[in-house]
Amino acid sequence: MSNPDRLHIAYALHQFADEDWTARAERWTAKFYTPSDTKGFGTATITRVVPGVTPTPRAVLRVDLGFLDRIPRVIFTEDEGLIPQLAEMNPTLLLLLESVHVTDEWRGKGVGMRLAVTALRRLAVPGTVAVCYPAPLHGHGPDEPCAYESDDPEVRRPDEEAVAKLRTAWERHGFRPIGEGVYALPLDRLVP
Repeated sequence: MSNPDRLHIAYALHQFADEDWTARAERWTAKFYTPSDTKGFGTATITRVVPGVTPTPRAVLRVDLGFLDRIPRVIFTEDEGLIPQLAEMNPTLLLLLESVHVTDEWRGKGVGMRLAVTALRRLAVPGTVAVCYPAPLHGHGPDEPCAYESDDPEVRRPDEEAVAKLRTAWERHGFRPIGEGVYALPLDRLVP
């Protein structure tokens, strides 16, 4: 494994042109890599929303959800406003962490989360609030084993245990629940 002090992040912005640039969300991809392996070992996908400027964010995210199926319906009201817990933070920018993926070699070490938090911080402006839904990404049902593996390859953790561990880890970075398993943090209050 490469020296963890030599981890890098490269960013790519994906915008989708239509008549008025409003049908899809602005999505950033942060690629994690080392100088010796520029192919990369992971990514974070972050959707950017400017409250009051991004037209109809809930409708836009319905068209182009990615993995954001829960976050938009929790943080935006039916009339496209912010829920009270989020509105109280008075965000100038919302960064919705859509997903974080790392290769098996790096999984379970907290590297993906630390790099995702760093990626969020680098995309932030004053008043930015980061929002995430700490849960494993997979295509199986709630009663099936989670794809996350422990140190023992014979042991599979159930989803509930994986979710609890992920939420505890995000809380250590200062994120707090705002509803239905969604967490938020004003990035100017980010815990190192």
